[in-house]
Amino acid sequence: MPRYLVSGIAGLVSDVAAVLREHDVEVVEVADIDDVPRVCTDAGAAAFEGYIQLPATFTVQGDTAVTRVHHFFAEGVLARFPAVAAALPALKPDSRLTFVTGVLPQDVSTEDDVAARAALVRILGRAAQADAANGLRICTLGSGATAKEIALTALGRSSGAASTTSEPEEYSEWRIELLGMMWAET
Repeated sequence: MPRYLVSGIAGLVSDVAAVLREHDVEVVEVADIDDVPRVCTDAGAAAFEGYIQLPATFTVQGDTAVTRVHHFFAEGVLARFPAVAAALPALKPDSRLTFVTGVLPQDVSTEDDVAARAALVRILGRAAQADAANGLRICTLGSGATAKEIALTALGRSSGAASTTSEPEEYSEWRIELLGMMWAET
């Protein structure tokens, strides 16, 4: 029986887990993204066929737009990185990492913010592929995806949801591009 790790907002984790279980998948649910490292250590190496990282519960803090946006990126989007780093050893070769982006309150969400968050998640996915080096496949879904769409996408089945996918062979092209940018900057 395939085994998946699902982290994020408890209600959404539960909904996605229910759909996965309908498809004969064992699910480990984690409601607090900070618990992912412990759960993965306890599970051991190559314990999961996939990891679904849903939006986490997050309260935007700050007195100004600048401090609110800073807090969101520093404590919100960037909190995904340590969780993914901890999950990588617990993922089997050729597994799937599925990201689902979250929604921000109107006062701190702009088109630029959405694009920046998408770019950071895309970079995280590419970095995960680099570190895993074992055929890790990445998929990103928007905040409007249903639990069924998320589960089917994570299982590699067509869900009909709009998504972006990064296959392992695309990583080498990204790596060359990234190294080229680093060279240009030095």
